[in-house]
Amino acid sequence: MGIFEVFMIVFIPAGTLLLNAWRKNMNGTKRWLQLAYLFVSLAMAGSPLIYVRSIEPNHTALAVVLAGVAFFWFAIVGGRSAKT
Repeated sequence: MGIFEVFMIVFIPAGTLLLNAWRKNMNGTKRWLQLAYLFVSLAMAGSPLIYVRSIEPNHTALAVVLAGVAFFWFAIVGGRSAKT
């Protein structure tokens, strides 16, 4: 298991907690903060996939699976309403 896999195992739960805490504090906030939240969640979803596909030439099956999980997971978590 490489450093990327360990990072992703820690990144997915920690990123989820971060996005959930940020979303709970967004009630009635300015529009630019909501757009920042959207862009951060999209970056959290896409950056592992970009890393696996273009930067890391020797990726493992676990790295691909974790990048795919992060891609869909952060898109779902980031797309939720601020009221939930």
